[in-house]
Amino acid sequence: MRLSEKSKAKIQKYSRTLFFLLSWILLLGIVTQVALAGLAVFVDGGFWQKHRAVMNGIEFIPVLMFIFGHTGGIPKFYRAVTFLLFFFLNFQYYTTSGWLGAIHSVFALVLFMISLYVAWGSYQIVVKNKKLNMDTMRFQ
Repeated sequence: MRLSEKSKAKIQKYSRTLFFLLSWILLLGIVTQVALAGLAVFVDGGFWQKHRAVMNGIEFIPVLMFIFGHTGGIPKFYRAVTFLLFFFLNFQYYTTSGWLGAIHSVFALVLFMISLYVAWGSYQIVVKNKKLNMDTMRFQ
């Protein structure tokens, strides 16, 4: 069964929107992770449990982003970066103890920078592109 062009356009539109939303949710999740780690170190060790729970909630978001990026026609570079985010997020599990613990916080900064880059790129692709298309339609 082949999809009509209208159906393909709808799937692409919704996939791009989901990619956009998930990229910002991931960024907020990483910021939350850093805040909870700071609270656990400086306020109360009980925040480590919440730190782990947030990680369990965000660790598979890059996989969904990869899938929606593919169906939404997101550029290959951003899809590759979402795979990299998934790898780095899971690598964090191996940096929680021993001498690798020093890398854990540095990697959190790297994750923040990469996820910010993807979130901003998704804004450029989804929101600005939509505005550009709306402006073009007015003049036709």
